[in-house]
Amino acid sequence: MLTTIRFSIMFSLVSFAWLLIEFLLGLHGEHIDQFLWFDSLFFIPAVAMMVWALRYRRAEMREAWTYWEGIKLGAIMGAMIGILSIPSLYLFFTYVNPSFFEDFIAFSVGAGQATLEEATDYFNFRSYAMQSAFFPLVAGVVTNALVGFLYRKPIA
Repeated sequence: MLTTIRFSIMFSLVSFAWLLIEFLLGLHGEHIDQFLWFDSLFFIPAVAMMVWALRYRRAEMREAWTYWEGIKLGAIMGAMIGILSIPSLYLFFTYVNPSFFEDFIAFSVGAGQATLEEATDYFNFRSYAMQSAFFPLVAGVVTNALVGFLYRKPIA
């Protein structure tokens, strides 16, 4: 369980660092039109960290490692990451980039991608917190369901 907690904390720190990098590169302001493309690249370190956690946990276990162990690890890590993401997002959106939501609302409406009401409903802390709480759970299970198959460890 300690390994799961450690990797969940590391994942949350990497997520926060990614937000900072986006902010520093101007993707929340000057280059907001390129945000979606760059933000999608987070998939790469996210999957890499889940695979790393899976491999580390598998090596740590002395007994057989089943497919279901991998899925369980993904679910537990996903839930922990979801819980840790909310205070992380609060810190970022309150102290680092408090104008994040206003900037994205203005961009979405200005680019004709959404009405003001649609943009306001999507770009707010509550919406982002809900997405960040539930998406890691689903992504953790799906990622580890796919990768867990490759890292099964038969009973010796």
